[in-house]
Amino acid sequence: MQIERIETTRVNVPFEAPILWSQGYRGSTTRTLIKVYTDEGIVGIGETRGDDGIEESIQQMAAKLKGEDPFNIENILERFHMKAYFQGYFGLAAVAGIEIALWDIIAKKADRPLCDMIGGRYRDEVPFSGYIFFRLKDEKTGKGGEKTPEEIVKFCQEAVDLYGFDCLKLKGGAHDPQHEIKVLRAIREHFGPKFKLRIDPNGCWRPQTAIAIAKELDEIGLEYLEDPCWGIEGMARLRKDIHTPLATNMCVVDFDSLPVGIRENAVDIILADPHKWGGIWATKKLAAVCDTFRLGMSMHAGAELGVSTAVNIQLAASTPQITYSIDGHYHHELDDIIKGGKHQYRKGMMKVPDAPGIGVELDEEKVAFYHDRFLHLKDAALNGERPDTNRHLSRGQF
Repeated sequence: MQIERIETTRVNVPFEAPILWSQGYRGSTTRTLIKVYTDEGIVGIGETRGDDGIEESIQQMAAKLKGEDPFNIENILERFHMKAYFQGYFGLAAVAGIEIALWDIIAKKADRPLCDMIGGRYRDEVPFSGYIFFRLKDEKTGKGGEKTPEEIVKFCQEAVDLYGFDCLKLKGGAHDPQHEIKVLRAIREHFGPKFKLRIDPNGCWRPQTAIAIAKELDEIGLEYLEDPCWGIEGMARLRKDIHTPLATNMCVVDFDSLPVGIRENAVDIILADPHKWGGIWATKKLAAVCDTFRLGMSMHAGAELGVSTAVNIQLAASTPQITYSIDGHYHHELDDIIKGGKHQYRKGMMKVPDAPGIGVELDEEKVAFYHDRFLHLKDAALNGERPDTNRHLSRGQF
């Protein structure tokens, strides 16, 4: 079997309401879809981030992969291992998108679900955390606008009622830390002491701020505190003053920072992400390191659509080291680009797709529709308008 060509398409899918985070707000998600065609007629599909430059990076790699056997995963990855050096995070995202599509080909050729090819099925259903954001009001959907503790608690209860989550994660960094602590306390009081609760301020608290409120956070009883302050040094300093486990997808983000984070005792839990670490195979290698050093493991969310959501499910299903509910923005997204509609939650979990490969196929009409939406937003931005894909607010460190 040989690779014949690789195609890419960027799509944009709106959220139910704009979600706030430390750098502003997002009203939608842009993702890059990948198709890898082979001479045997098997087409592998992948998905990765939608940032400018990723499509070009993928096409650069595509020119070098024509005629390559898609089973040669290690050979292909080694060929592009300098992508991270020259192109940083986006280079890894490009590599990951292609590698995901190659694994889809491999599993389709074997007529088995992806999880069977990367370790076998360890669990049949994968638990998700309910990702809760402060939101702006969306006049079209009538949704959003939550800011007060009472409004956020109501939003949380609606999410639990709809999807069955037994774990909630609050996206912090959108407001003053004391306000977000009040919100956390309200959620804790509403759901009780056994309900799992997390917060992620995206590294925007100063270490001094995080240390000052460490006791309050310990009293709330969080499952973990994710990236409260910036960098390995800041996290290591906080680690000495707080009992709550610290998680990260911002200070330990690759295999170069991993030994430093371990040596400095900066984190307790690593949030994996095949799109950030360089693919499925890299994520499995990360799991081995976490197992060796007895680190906890979960999975980061980057507003994935249905293809990447299926990949994350397949990875979590085949990786025993992932013992925490994985994250996902999926319930904020109004639609998807896969056949049969969106993945469905059942008691806060998603079932592992049983179809060969990743387990999903693209709905070409939806792909075309949301590609047109992406082009419209891109044209608007070029003409000086400010579309709501990722708008920044003036916000400093707390």
